[in-house]
Amino acid sequence: MYKNHIKDTNNNYNKSLLPDHKEKLIQAIKRIKHEVDECWEAERETYIWSVDVERCFDHLEREVRAEFQNLHRFLDEEETMDMERLKKEKEKRVKLLREREKKIAMQGRDLERGIATLNNKLAEEDSPKLLKEIQDLLKRCQVAFIPPPQVDVEVRSAHFVGPIQYRIWKHMKSCLYPNITEVTFDPETAHPLLTLSPSCTSVWFEEDKVIPKASEEEPPNPRCFHYYYSVMGREGFITGRHYWEVEVGHKTAWRLGVAREDVHRGEMDSSGTSNGLWTLSLKGGAILACTDPKPTKVPVSIRPVRIGVFLDCEKEEVAFYNAVTMTPLYTFSMETVFVPLIPFYNPCDTDDGRNLGPLNLFSPSI
Repeated sequence: MYKNHIKDTNNNYNKSLLPDHKEKLIQAIKRIKHEVDECWEAERETYIWSVDVERCFDHLEREVRAEFQNLHRFLDEEETMDMERLKKEKEKRVKLLREREKKIAMQGRDLERGIATLNNKLAEEDSPKLLKEIQDLLKRCQVAFIPPPQVDVEVRSAHFVGPIQYRIWKHMKSCLYPNITEVTFDPETAHPLLTLSPSCTSVWFEEDKVIPKASEEEPPNPRCFHYYYSVMGREGFITGRHYWEVEVGHKTAWRLGVAREDVHRGEMDSSGTSNGLWTLSLKGGAILACTDPKPTKVPVSIRPVRIGVFLDCEKEEVAFYNAVTMTPLYTFSMETVFVPLIPFYNPCDTDDGRNLGPLNLFSPSI
């Protein structure tokens, strides 16, 4: 009797809890179904991304292959021209030598015929007639070998080989795209405490620079930076692909890249991409991509002393390189920009005397 009572109590107890537990199961099923939906959506999204990434890499592979094919075509054409030049010179030199050889052989045969004639006369019986003929022959036999003009037989490899790779490298400049873009600083945009070299290819910060006092009637130059120690380039780009290099040396701080032509010249709440600046900087010993809402640290094994900037207006990208090793550092993807993009430079302050060096525009010579 006691055991049955416990069993009944347990049955009544389980039955009273069952509806609540079933409701919890229903809610758990709904929640898991929602998780399943999110899972399938993430899978579908990832698949779309994978197809898109694969397509992008396939396009990039074709583009890289096309660039190398252009180089191969250029080298093939250069090789064909060099080999043709070599062939013509070879044919010309061999022809001259063969002609000289023939002339020498003709003289040799004439001389041998003369010897034979004289030997024949020696074999004849002595007679007054022979004496006269020998005297005539001796007058006609006053001949000698006259060497034809010398032909240059020295094959000078320097004329065809020499610094052949350097020569081809210089010729290659004609097929480089993008070519090295000639850029200079625009003095009208420079912060008053910046000093530019006469050629406008070097800029540095001068903390104690004496700034001429502006006339009260003269309005401030709206193109001049008056908060950041910055300067823009003279050249603006809206189409094409452009590459230039900036020597940063061993400065402890700098910033450079590209900016919208209409970038704000005063203080900004953010000096990143949202305000039209796509730049790389050195700050606190770290290389930073000036992204929004906060900078992105760029890992480098060696701090670069020269930065390459590549602007592709069609692909809306700005890429930075260690210009010595051509190692990629960082690439910005931009949205469509409807105003010219201008090179941007900031040599930064002196950092208590540790950052006195200039930013120099570097022109690789080819």
